Amino acid sequence: MTTIDLFQHAPDSVIFAAGHVIFREGEPGDVMYVVLEGEVEIVVQGRVIDTTGPGGIVGEMALIDARPRSATVRATTICKLVPVSQRRFTFLVQQTPFFALQVMQVMSERLRRLLAQEHQSGAMPSEVEQPAHTIDMAHHPG
Repeated sequence: MTTIDLFQHAPDSVIFAAGHVIFREGEPGDVMYVVLEGEVEIVVQGRVIDTTGPGGIVGEMALIDARPRSATVRATTICKLVPVSQRRFTFLVQQTPFFALQVMQVMSERLRRLLAQEHQSGAMPSEVEQPAHTIDMAHHPG
């Protein structure tokens, strides 16, 4: 089973015209999208870092960490997307472990691709964010 199989007959799909911005970097995010048809590009700070087509997902990070959008997503062709709310996302993760694994795989592949691009260009990330919920084991009793 693929991600597209889970959403193929979803009644709430939305059509976006080529060139339409689906969401912008920095905006709050309360849905992710599954691409059923067409292609979208993922843009960070004005640079296209990835494209995805049928079966792909975008916007998942905002559902996972409740932070503003990390990228802009724009339709490069006419697209049919299915919005996935936080509630639906949580249900799918709980009831369909395969879905959760696919989301993690997409995130991992994007991170590896971005790191490879940074390495090839010789650029280093200007700022590395530290997670808000770290444990300092050196000062942790026990």
